[in-house]
Amino acid sequence: MSRLPFLLHIPEEAASGYLEFWKLWQADEFFRAHEVLEDVWRETQGEQKLFYNGLIHAVVALYQHQRANALGACRQCVRMQEKLAPFAPEFYGVQVDQLVCTVENQIAPSRAQLNERQAAQLENLRDRLRERLNRN
Repeated sequence: MSRLPFLLHIPEEAASGYLEFWKLWQADEFFRAHEVLEDVWRETQGEQKLFYNGLIHAVVALYQHQRANALGACRQCVRMQEKLAPFAPEFYGVQVDQLVCTVENQIAPSRAQLNERQAAQLENLRDRLRERLNRN
């Protein structure tokens, strides 16, 4: 999947929805990709569930950016960053740091549209997420 340089491989034991998710991401079908992985996420337990949730936030950030919803894209990006951070540098066939950087770069125009109040809201969201994730 050449447009996804951060995707190293699909693990053999991966659910078929995981492969479908990446195919849809590559085709810029972000909404469908999120729906497919959400189905897998619902059936998953443990750390893998948090990883899938971070990937869902990543693709929803891209979807919101595509829809010109700057604040929505940035909120999803913060959620992605915080939920995928424990899996860096690599997890389940994904170079996590590179994926996060790719999404951040793609939604950078959305980030540039935020005003000071919105930027402060994002930092508040980040703090709340870190607190919640550290408790678990």
